[in-house]
Order: sequence, then structure tokens, then C-alpha cells
Amino acid sequence: MKKVLRYLLMTVLALCFTVPCLSAAEAATVALLPLINHVEGDELANKVYYNNAIKALKSQSGFVVIENNKLNQAIDDSKYAETGMEQAVLAKIAKEGDVDIVFVMQLDKLAKKPMHRVGERMVKLDLLGKAAAYNRLNGVYYTHVVRGDKEIDETLTSRWDWTHEEFGRAVRVEINRALRAK
Repeated sequence: MKKVLRYLLMTVLALCFTVPCLSAAEAATVALLPLINHVEGDELANKVYYNNAIKALKSQSGFVVIENNKLNQAIDDSKYAETGMEQAVLAKIAKEGDVDIVFVMQLDKLAKKPMHRVGERMVKLDLLGKAAAYNRLNGVYYTHVVRGDKEIDETLTSRWDWTHEEFGRAVRVEINRALRAK
């Protein structure tokens, strides 16, 4: 009798361990809308935006970037760059494009300004923008003003594009915040 109870208990435990494996969890679909770039002559910002946004989404499990004709048509019909990054516009894109999360970012300023101090050669980042996201699964609208005002020694910025690197970091931070918004 003890052996039968043991086998029964082992069978129940084995079933309990395998039940979570049977659930089919789907990844949330994410639409990255093109950057609204108000910085004149800065085409590199668009590439930095997409590159860092896709990196941020790939680093998190459970999210898939979607791009298809249905979504592209919904984006073109919305004219979000003129109408603004409002909740109703992003919700309409999410519904018509059949995606779970819509993310968009606007860039208003991106430059480095020299700081005039005695004995120091410092530069200050001048970054201003806005990030917005709409999560259709739970109806959450996320918006945040993006600001950057870091100061760094000017000699450290001579070998790489520090301003775009900081913008890329801001994109990754905003993607992570938008995905965690509740």
C-alpha cells in the first residue's frame, strides 16, 4: 500500500512540475513609430533611435517588434507627427495596426554646449524631447519629458559622438520605463 501511495504522490508531483510548461505565453507585439525629429540637419538621430530601441526590446523577454502593411497604413492614416502623441492617436494606431504596445519619441533639442569656466574645458549636453507609449493590453498611457544635462570634460568627447550616445541611452531608458508602466 505504501508503494502505491508513493507512486501516486510522485505522479502528482511530476504533473505539478510540468503544468507551467504547458501554458503558451505569447509575446507582446510592439510598434516603434518613427522618431519625430525637430533637430535641423540631424539625420543620424533617426538611426540611433531605431538601433537603441530595438536593442532595448531584444534585451527584454516577452516583446516582439512588429512591422507590416496593416500597421504602416495605420501609422500613415494617423499623422501622429502633426496631431501629437496623444493617447487617442496612439490607441487608434494600436487598434488599427493590431499591436499591443505603441512607442513613439520626439526629439526637440540635441547638442553639446561649451561651458566657460576658468581652468576647465567642459561641455554640457542639451537634450530635450518627449516619449510616449500606449499599452492596449491594460489601457495604460505613458508619457515622459526627456531631458539631458550631463556635464563632461571636453577632451573626453573628442573621439566619439557623445551627444548621440547619450541620446541612445535616453531611448533605452524610456523604452524600459514604457514597458514597465502600469
